[in-house]
Amino acid sequence: MQVDIGQFFAEHDIVPVLIDRAPLVFAKVVYRAKKLVDAGKELQPVEVREEPKVEWCADPTALYTLIMLDPDSPSRMEPWNREFAHWLVGNIPGRHVEQGETMFQYIPVFPRAGSGCHRYIFLIFRQQCWNDYAAVPRVSSKNRTPRIRFSTRDFAYRYSLGSPVAGNFFIAQYDDYVPVLLSHYPDSNDF
Repeated sequence: MQVDIGQFFAEHDIVPVLIDRAPLVFAKVVYRAKKLVDAGKELQPVEVREEPKVEWCADPTALYTLIMLDPDSPSRMEPWNREFAHWLVGNIPGRHVEQGETMFQYIPVFPRAGSGCHRYIFLIFRQQCWNDYAAVPRVSSKNRTPRIRFSTRDFAYRYSLGSPVAGNFFIAQYDDYVPVLLSHYPDSNDF
């Protein structure tokens, strides 16, 4: 069954809550554990602990920006951290994410116990030109604080990114692996 991405993003309150228009196509997102992000299907935190491979039909001469976010932090019912940016890479040549300018290193998902399901959304924007991201902080995977209350809409506006050209998302919820993940990071309530 073919899924209409616009309708799908609207049904899951991504459009117009987080972005004005849905991406044109689904991005292919694959985690090392051979887990494919499949249009809102659930994945376990242990399955998505490492940076995934993200692919889309890219113009090899164009530059792109990739954003991965959790709009449901700390919970979907009370998203006062909306949005939590898990990964941010700009000036990506074609679809070579590893050659882009990493502003926020990838950080795994760790939904709180009792917070229900979280949406983890990947959005890819085609840039109009090379962007000077010097004003964006460089955030290691150990630092969570600068990631809270990120606004994809504001970021896209500031850097003239327009609407995303590709995207996808999965859901995840707390499981017994989350405390193991959190043990590798400094204590924080910023998730």
